[in-house]
Amino acid sequence: MSDLTNNASWNAHESKSASASSNEYKVYFGLILLAALPICTLLWAYALVRNLALPEQGPIRKAWSEAQSITPRIFWG
Repeated sequence: MSDLTNNASWNAHESKSASASSNEYKVYFGLILLAALPICTLLWAYALVRNLALPEQGPIRKAWSEAQSITPRIFWG
């Protein structure tokens, strides 16, 4: 007969750990997004003035992309 209580407690621990990790990821993502937004806005405005045309990505889209590429590097090395 197998002991199922160990499996149940392990699964509960994993879900709590995954939830905490997800919340931490969201916090870091938000902080990086907020830090990247002013820089991306300045770079977007510079490209707009220099080329006299709208860049392909807006400042919010560019900051979001930067946050999506930087945040996983913090968590996964």
